Amino acid sequence: MTQATASKMEAYLTSRQQARRRDMLVRAIALVCVVGLIVGAGLLVRPMNKMRLTNEIVLDDKAVEGLPPDIALMTKTGTLRALAIDAAFVRLEQLKEDNRFYELMQLSDWLCKLAPRYASVWQYSAWNMAYNISVCQYTPEARWLWVSNGIENLRNRGLRFNPKSVSLYKELAWIFIHKIGDKLDDYHWAYKRELAVQMENILGEPPVVVTEDDTVREFRKIAEAPRALDAWIGSDPEAARLVADLAAVKLEPNETLLHFIASQMRTRTNTAEYAGEGAEPTAPEDLTTRRLALLRDQKRTDTIETFVAAVRAKVLREKLNMDPAWMYGLMKQYGPIDWRSPYAHSLYWATYGEHITKGLEINDPADEMNTVRFIFFSLENLARAGKIVLEPNFEQPNRSFMNMLPDLRFIRHMHEAYIKFGKQEFGDDPRYVEGTAGPNYKSGHVNFLISSIRQLYLEGGDKNIEEAKGYYFYLREYDRDENGRVKPQYDQPFEKFVFDKMYESLDTSIDARAFIGDLLRRSLENLADGDVERSVAHFNEAKKWWNYYMRDTKTDATARRKLEPIGVMRRDVTEDVMTMPPQPWGLAEGRGYSLLQKARLWRSLDLPTRQALYDKIKPAIEAFAKEHDPPLDPAKILPTPPGMEEYRKNPDRVLKELRYIDPTVSTGEKIDMK
Repeated sequence: MTQATASKMEAYLTSRQQARRRDMLVRAIALVCVVGLIVGAGLLVRPMNKMRLTNEIVLDDKAVEGLPPDIALMTKTGTLRALAIDAAFVRLEQLKEDNRFYELMQLSDWLCKLAPRYASVWQYSAWNMAYNISVCQYTPEARWLWVSNGIENLRNRGLRFNPKSVSLYKELAWIFIHKIGDKLDDYHWAYKRELAVQMENILGEPPVVVTEDDTVREFRKIAEAPRALDAWIGSDPEAARLVADLAAVKLEPNETLLHFIASQMRTRTNTAEYAGEGAEPTAPEDLTTRRLALLRDQKRTDTIETFVAAVRAKVLREKLNMDPAWMYGLMKQYGPIDWRSPYAHSLYWATYGEHITKGLEINDPADEMNTVRFIFFSLENLARAGKIVLEPNFEQPNRSFMNMLPDLRFIRHMHEAYIKFGKQEFGDDPRYVEGTAGPNYKSGHVNFLISSIRQLYLEGGDKNIEEAKGYYFYLREYDRDENGRVKPQYDQPFEKFVFDKMYESLDTSIDARAFIGDLLRRSLENLADGDVERSVAHFNEAKKWWNYYMRDTKTDATARRKLEPIGVMRRDVTEDVMTMPPQPWGLAEGRGYSLLQKARLWRSLDLPTRQALYDKIKPAIEAFAKEHDPPLDPAKILPTPPGMEEYRKNPDRVLKELRYIDPTVSTGEKIDMK
């Protein structure tokens, strides 16, 4: 080996030795890094798991506890679950395009089990049931079944696994306010009746109250009832004896007890006085008699009230997943909410969702804003139609009589909610002005107040007028033009502002007839409900606007633009009301009065109007009474007015009276019809 070769070999061996040392150093450093990363990852497991639980990515042990075996098994399928979810979504879209909704429903159920922490799958499933499958049905019962299934899927299952998902609260509020509360579905009145009867079954007949605070105090009994029912029964000897006595008459502390109370102890709907002469009331069964005697035992009133309230609270929590304490809090904040209304439920879920999910980074800001909007929608609808008149049919709820009337008490709460949430959502926005609803809610707030001013003014009464003036001056102060000046429509006296808005409804004789006719219909509706004071107020309001419109027609050479006399208009509207098929015959329309309301209205009318209408409406009332279940005596629904023989000889005399006299309603209140 030459010297040169030996030198090269030595250099090679040296470099190889250095390379080995570098490799060993790199391996050592890598090993240290691996160990460090493993230790670091181990230290991050606990905070990462906490983040996953906070963001509801996984099911915690508490949520998995008690799950059905199929869902519990699905949660342990690991990586394969993601592939199954992808395949299921592709299949769902195909089934939807093919209108194969029942297969879609089954697959949606499996998807919910595969991904219980993904809010979108619950939304998708509920939407298909409440909207797509329901409209493929042809009876109100079948449609309501699927609408209620969609609600239960979100309320009782989806929210259990995703209690902090604002999108689920938004979706649930939407179904109540849109599918049930709105009128786009042909069977929306059937849904409203089903919900109203369901809630009356649980909460019982609304109490007879003097002030709105009485209603809130009554519900407080439910909110503060013993939560652990079994424990309370075990610790209270009186409660234990009551449960034993109820068991002896086959009543358990559940929905069967509440259904019996609702259906057998209701006081406001009684058709017995209108039954035919040959009809004999069915003797109550001995079991029913014993049940009623037990529940009406005055010596046990306190125990019975507490016990029934606790059962109601238990059913609310377990069946409807609703918190009685939150319901009570809403009533203290917003007033005497009638929980038979769909808008009450949309308000509950919108406010509860906004409260539970406030400040969570995982939620979509758009969903948060829309959830707040549902609070506005709910309160506005409660103001426009929040008062429920219900004559329940507990066996066939969708055939109950139901009417929804304005409840002006919620106008103030709506106004205050706009200001509260406007500041909450946009308080940091440079465009925000203190005391307003903020830039995004302003137009809705202004439009609501303008329509509310009109509604309060039409309702009449010093209190309502003063409230309307308050909103008018608020608009003058805060609804200004781009330069900060008062808008022309507010730069005038209050009365002129109202009259200008009203006159928009009186532009033609057709519009005026419809507007005044609506006020007359409200007056009759009040009479049918026994509210004579409001009936008189609505009639006088109709007469005022009749005079206001007719002031420009007095010089007309012909009657082209003139209206009929106000008394004649009232007679014609009454004829329409009395001959309109009673609910629930017109299920799709939801219009009409019950026969009991027609009977109350007839007895409250002035004599000339009854004489003028009796022969015209008698055939319709006879047909309605015959079709009623059970059949009623038409002569008791529509008693013959005195003086009919004289009227038939000279009907023109009564027509003159309808034009000029002041008829007296049954209470002695005078209505000026001149």
